[in-house]
Amino acid sequence: MKKQFRKKVISDRKNQSPEFIAKNSSIITEKLLSLDCIRNAKSIMLYLDFNNEVQTDELINKLICLKKVVSSPITLKDERRLIPSQITNLKNGIKIGAYGIREPKDECSPEIDVLDLDVVIVPAVAYDEKCYRLGYGGGFYDRFLNRLREDAITIGIAFDLQIFHSVPKEDHDAQLDYIVTETQILTSNK
Repeated sequence: MKKQFRKKVISDRKNQSPEFIAKNSSIITEKLLSLDCIRNAKSIMLYLDFNNEVQTDELINKLICLKKVVSSPITLKDERRLIPSQITNLKNGIKIGAYGIREPKDECSPEIDVLDLDVVIVPAVAYDEKCYRLGYGGGFYDRFLNRLREDAITIGIAFDLQIFHSVPKEDHDAQLDYIVTETQILTSNK
């Protein structure tokens, strides 16, 4: 069931126009920048988008301008682990990594201690109204989120078409603090 659900949502997202993706990504970026948890954070990790996900380049550049320590994960595929690595330059400091996803270049990007992260912004295929995420199936983020400080804030960003009343989930699937879309901010109140 998870597999079919995932496939349908990814297909729906892929069918969105470049204009839809760009416009709504900008709206989501502005909503994120207005959140107190983002304004007060010193260190923020977020993904580098691919495959019609909410675009993150504009957000990354704005966070760097705000003097935040910004990082994105390097994926260690064989170890099934994510390593947060600092981004200082999107133009020259990025390479194509595991699964064809952009990630920081090792030589340009110092590793960030997981316990130093104040906010983590994660991708997903879909979310439910209680802020549970359905990821891509590898469990990378579920394992990673378990390593964060207890007071670290977790945020999912998505388009409204990725929000459902419920999503298929298991005990290990992560519940986030917030989900931000182009029209709403959901909170888990966990």
